[in-house]
Amino acid sequence: MIDIKHLVKYESFKNRIVFPERIATGVLPQFAAAVQEWGDRESNYRLTLDFSKVAKAFANGMLGVIATTANLRLQGHEISVIPPKLPTARKFFTSTNWAHLLDPKNFSERSQARRRQFLGQFSTYEELPALLEGFMEIVMRHMEMPGDILAALEWSVNEICDNVINHSNSAPGGFLQVIAYPDNDIIAFSVADAGRGILNSLKEGFPKLETDIEAIVEAIKTGITRNRAHGMGNGLAGTHRITTMTGGSLDILSGSGRLTIAESATAPHLQESTRGFKGTCVSGQIRISHDFSVSKALTFGTSPYVPYTIVDAKYELPTEEALLLKMDEQSMGTGSRSAGREMRTKLLNLIAAKPGYPIYLDWGHIPVIASSFADEFIGKLYVKIGKEPFEQTIRNIEIAPLVAQLIEKAIAERAAHPEDDAKY
Repeated sequence: MIDIKHLVKYESFKNRIVFPERIATGVLPQFAAAVQEWGDRESNYRLTLDFSKVAKAFANGMLGVIATTANLRLQGHEISVIPPKLPTARKFFTSTNWAHLLDPKNFSERSQARRRQFLGQFSTYEELPALLEGFMEIVMRHMEMPGDILAALEWSVNEICDNVINHSNSAPGGFLQVIAYPDNDIIAFSVADAGRGILNSLKEGFPKLETDIEAIVEAIKTGITRNRAHGMGNGLAGTHRITTMTGGSLDILSGSGRLTIAESATAPHLQESTRGFKGTCVSGQIRISHDFSVSKALTFGTSPYVPYTIVDAKYELPTEEALLLKMDEQSMGTGSRSAGREMRTKLLNLIAAKPGYPIYLDWGHIPVIASSFADEFIGKLYVKIGKEPFEQTIRNIEIAPLVAQLIEKAIAERAAHPEDDAKY
């Protein structure tokens, strides 16, 4: 017997959809059924989404709700939101900007500069570079990882977002959320749209496909696409390989079909619901693995694959095999210990992404930095990677005398007492 407290329900007398205590991918078909019931019964263009009972919500469910809501708003419907009553859940709704995207009139957009998550909306190819740079910047500041994991994350998200633009016909475009979980060594991402679904897209090239489940299973195979003029059809196949080869998981919901697969699974778990979600939601988890090879994961033919990443595009110098990091362009600033910690993590990721490359730190336009920042960023970096690798890799340029003195002091103090706060 199904416990009704875990279901999404439509209350016609209040013209609202009420969500259960927990929101994840599984609620999306229920939400779609509730929206359909509202549409069938109501001529009123107003709808309330009631999240007051919600205690826990995940991006793999919320992004589908957000995409559907954005589509309804484009159709002229007025959508309002009742946020969670539980203070922690309400705070998360607002800080992630879920509340803003659901009800922009009543909830303002929050800055994501210092958070471990990124949420963005996109609808054109021109928006993708800024979108990718936005989430990669946050991940690089909060999680230290091998270069292959960094490249794999960027490739997967880029391919799935590209699929939304290329195949979905989603009026509001797509929504991306990436969340770093450094304590668990996991990066989670979700991409959702309110478009025509995988089946309707693939039927253009595979007219014999009949069900959403069949289409999803076909979509994770290598080289499957509705039209090769629009891509080689390796996006979901590569993402499937990346997530499972790192020990993570992949969850694809489209229409009435759902596929979930994890590294330990011998075969995908397939589900079919009676009511379908109008759109697609792809969610994955990538685990930090030092044995993972992105080239191995993405070699579909005989030639090894070498991805071109945001590190290549944004930080590599055109004149030599070196990276350039302009300190005055870093959003976290240079005035606190927490900012120094984020900068150290980012620099370690750049080192891992391009082993052997020197990194120029351009301190131009920065007259002074906090001593705590210098210690957390440079002092601890010196101890972590060692004197010789540090001197071979880090090159300070355009540096003010006071900044140079503070950096030298931080290195000297850390070198004299490397055991202090050694776990970093």
